[in-house]
Amino acid sequence: MPVNFRGKPLTREDVEKAMDRFDREFRDNFRRWKTYSVKHNDRHYPPKELLRLIVGDIGNLSGGEPANRYFRDLGFPIGTGEVSDEPLPSEQIVEDAIDTSLSLEADLEDALAANLAQLENGLRLYQEQSSFGRQFDAKAAGRIDLLAVDAEQNLVVVELKAGDADRQVCGQIQAYMGWVKANLAGSRSVRGIIVAHEFTERAKLAATVVPGLALKKYRVNFVFADA
Repeated sequence: MPVNFRGKPLTREDVEKAMDRFDREFRDNFRRWKTYSVKHNDRHYPPKELLRLIVGDIGNLSGGEPANRYFRDLGFPIGTGEVSDEPLPSEQIVEDAIDTSLSLEADLEDALAANLAQLENGLRLYQEQSSFGRQFDAKAAGRIDLLAVDAEQNLVVVELKAGDADRQVCGQIQAYMGWVKANLAGSRSVRGIIVAHEFTERAKLAATVVPGLALKKYRVNFVFADA
């Protein structure tokens, strides 16, 4: 049964997907924290960062029991954080980095969802019956940032990465493309686009062996307004 986090349903599957993302993108820079952790498969995860990865902005939610109870209610044990003797960034620095990454991805998603044609002429968000192509639930494969339809009526999976993208994102989008092909496409073809600020050489090499996968880089244009 899901739990309710400020009006949003939170499931065990949501938490496990956030753990997967934390392992891929943030664990290397986050090996210890001061107090509590969510334990799963012999690994420790910081509760507040998991909530940020699932729902985005968590406001001024306190650590400890205010955050822990959601995971405890979903059956995850709560322990103390891992201990490491290595010199590591402070908890606040890593929290800020995660917040910045999530905010930038959300801004990028907003900009593209409002006008997908800027990415490719004729591209539009997928919408059929009650299904909508933004943060599309691809069940076991995960959640697709943007699912689109091109000018030929074929399906396009768009994956967004704030900052640089490494080779693991190619495997991630392949899972999404495979699910879409098996469950939605019918006679239509499926291709993918990864959007990132930059791509590592490993990502570029991995993409060359994935049919129908394109890599596109974004650039940030600053817009200023009165506070």
